[in-house]
Formats: sequence, C-alpha cells, structure tokens
Amino acid sequence: MNAWWTTSVAINRALGGQNSEPLCSRVYRQPPSIWRSAFMVLMDQAFKESAHCENIHFRWRDRSGA
Repeated sequence: MNAWWTTSVAINRALGGQNSEPLCSRVYRQPPSIWRSAFMVLMDQAFKESAHCENIHFRWRDRSGA
C-alpha cells in the first residue's frame, strides 16, 4: 500500500489494534459516538473522499479476509 496506509497501520498498532488494520478501519467498526463521527468527518475532509473510513474498512477487509 502507500505511505498513508502504512502510517495508519502503525498508529493503530501503537494504540493496541490489529497488526494489519488501518486506524480508519478500526474507527469505522466502532459503535456510533460523537468522537467516531467527528473523526470520520475529519478524515473525509482530509482525504477529500466521501465515506473515507468506510472505504478503507472495506478495502482492508477484502485484502485481509477479515
């Protein structure tokens, strides 16, 4: 993957997440909350992509077979 993906995986690992999962995917899987919504809106804006976290989750799931 690209540098963004690698960095996201490293951040997720540092926070105790799965070894191969990007942070956006982990956040997407969490139950609805204010912090989750805020993070997802910020990532949509940062990456100029609608439903960024959802898209990352589906890409990760398809790649990993999770």
